[in-house]
Amino acid sequence: MHNNHKNRLSFNKCLLLFLLLMANQSLFSQATRLDSIDISTVERNIRLENPYLSFFHPLDFSATSFNYSVHKQEFKRVQSPEKSEGFNFNSQGVFQLSPKVALSGRLNAVREKEHAVPFILTEERTTNQSFIHNPSYFYAPRAADWLKQDYNIYGVLAYRPVNFLITQLGVEGNFTKAYRDADPRPKTDHYVYNVFSKIGLNWKQHSLFAKGKYFNDYRVNDIMYVNMNTNVPSSDSVYIRYNEGYGNQYKGTLYSSTEYKSDGYIWGGEYAFNNRNIHFSAGYDYQYSIERFYKIYTYKDTDNQSYRVYDKYSGLRTDKHSMYANFLGRFNGYNWASKLYFWDQLDDNFNYELKYRTYRLHQYQLGWNNNLSWFNSKNESQKIRLDLLYGRNSVKDISVVLNREINYFQYHLGYEKEFRINSEDKLALGVDQYLYFPVHKSFEYTPYESSKENIFVQRIAIPDYAYDASKKLGLTLNLKYKMNRGKIRYEMEGVLTQNWLAANQYKQAVPGYNGNANFIASFALKVFY
Repeated sequence: MHNNHKNRLSFNKCLLLFLLLMANQSLFSQATRLDSIDISTVERNIRLENPYLSFFHPLDFSATSFNYSVHKQEFKRVQSPEKSEGFNFNSQGVFQLSPKVALSGRLNAVREKEHAVPFILTEERTTNQSFIHNPSYFYAPRAADWLKQDYNIYGVLAYRPVNFLITQLGVEGNFTKAYRDADPRPKTDHYVYNVFSKIGLNWKQHSLFAKGKYFNDYRVNDIMYVNMNTNVPSSDSVYIRYNEGYGNQYKGTLYSSTEYKSDGYIWGGEYAFNNRNIHFSAGYDYQYSIERFYKIYTYKDTDNQSYRVYDKYSGLRTDKHSMYANFLGRFNGYNWASKLYFWDQLDDNFNYELKYRTYRLHQYQLGWNNNLSWFNSKNESQKIRLDLLYGRNSVKDISVVLNREINYFQYHLGYEKEFRINSEDKLALGVDQYLYFPVHKSFEYTPYESSKENIFVQRIAIPDYAYDASKKLGLTLNLKYKMNRGKIRYEMEGVLTQNWLAANQYKQAVPGYNGNANFIASFALKVFY
């Protein structure tokens, strides 16, 4: 097992080195061509995933940014930080090397400090998602600070050897390291790598693709508990428990580490239409994976040799179906980028020792992201953003007899306008409004085989349900100063966001909530070229 771990680390190092070389080549080529423009986020993401579009709609772009942000949460899901601050470096771009070769790439590095994160001893958070992906993990109620570092590198090469054949090959690597600064004191290393490809036949304006993806996910979590005398049930704040399902917790061990190993695949197909002014594509993906959770025990034998025992305790199976449609259009001076998507995901958690399923999680989302932009007679741009989302998540945990369901709707509506200062400088003002509205909600819980209240349910599941079942409003203001120097754009951006609760359900479930709004502030320096 130790040799396998070394081999995995070596593979990841080689993968990251290869991707860094691709990213460096991307930046060099972009710097010599300087023919990119600032485009919408929707179009940027579509082109990053599909650099072959440059064969039909030539458009090189590259953007590099450095961002600092502060996020203060007065109301939140429990397993999220009360406050976080982070630095983010991002560089991404798409460019065409020749009529037959195009390349896209992204390099992202994040350093984040999280304050007062309770009830979880891994790096995963519920800030922007309803559930921890794998419900098998150790936790302690005591809140503590975390330091997290995350590195992501991504590259796709598109090659068109002949007019009727289009191929794409991509790789992605992600590495996360996280530390907690209080007892119990874990360290988490998380490695993910993906290899994916797409091959298609093209006839005039039509293309038909087959695609596939293989991914491997490995996470190790070492828990070091340095104060053995206080690891007893009477010390609830530092008492390590093991959670399984959505609320079935057990007493943990003093010294232990855990591993999560997952691999899986995605396969699918896509149809695309391209003419001079329009790109349209529609596709389907199916994902299958099993993430296994291992408890690891270390002991010394009579020969004084140390041994590690890997106990495969539970497995999380994921089946996910996804459908999408992309649209890019340019007509009468207007640019419209749109993405419509739907995914349906089913997770089953199975206990290998007890031979039964602990819980089932079912989620789906239907979303539509749009961006419309145009220029007036003064060469001042205007942009309208509209994002719509309808979703459902439902969890059934038979180990504690708990059923939870939320159906919700949310939208983002935004507008931004440039104001010309002189021939090279512009000021842009933007406003964005957000609404989250629960359409249907239900929560049923029956204590099982004990009159004692379940700590996980009372202190995590119920407050999280109150958070997701409450209406929320948000308002974002952004100010940008843009300086065009030749074919390079320099941009300074400041963003302020406030989110409010528009219902009393959360306040009733969390008596300590002070009624204040959540606050996000960020400042960024960007270069487009």
